[in-house]
Amino acid sequence: MGIFNGLPVPSDKTYLREELAQIDESWAAARFDSLPLVVHILTSKDREADIHILKEQSDVVEEVVDEVVHAYHGGFNKAIQNYSQILRLFSESTEKIGDLKHDLAEAKQSLGARNKQLHQLWYRSVTLRHIISLLDQIEGIAKVPSRIEKLIADKQFYAAIQVYLQSSLMLEREGLQTVGALQDVRSELTKLREPFSSKF
Repeated sequence: MGIFNGLPVPSDKTYLREELAQIDESWAAARFDSLPLVVHILTSKDREADIHILKEQSDVVEEVVDEVVHAYHGGFNKAIQNYSQILRLFSESTEKIGDLKHDLAEAKQSLGARNKQLHQLWYRSVTLRHIISLLDQIEGIAKVPSRIEKLIADKQFYAAIQVYLQSSLMLEREGLQTVGALQDVRSELTKLREPFSSKF
């Protein structure tokens, strides 16, 4: 049988296999040449018999084709259903991806606006931290004259000089020079220079 092997012929129709074995395999060629067959029938002494044989072979082929279609009908239907389901899922996925892209674009735009707000809040936070730090320094410097007086009273002159020098340097720092509340501290520190001068 050669190329006809493997065809789904039912067990109750084994005669089809035998009849297929008698069909020339040239019939299954990709480019079937009918001319030799036509010439053979036209030159045959018994045309009717050759035509009858040809008709019988045609009937066998048609019956085998019917069996193949019947055998693979369920598979074809299943494949078509699967293909349809795949197409449906693909269409739904494409639609969901479109929605997701739209949502991402909106999120990007929203994040852009939020990013600007976050930057402003960060800048305010840095500014507030700087202001709080300055206020802490001002509060500490405001207590310096009383600390120096206590150190002088306890005869800790070296420590008093250190506090005095550190405080003077801090008062010269940028940002503290223009603070009006520290003018009194400057005046008191200027007055405290005299005891140091007299001691050394």
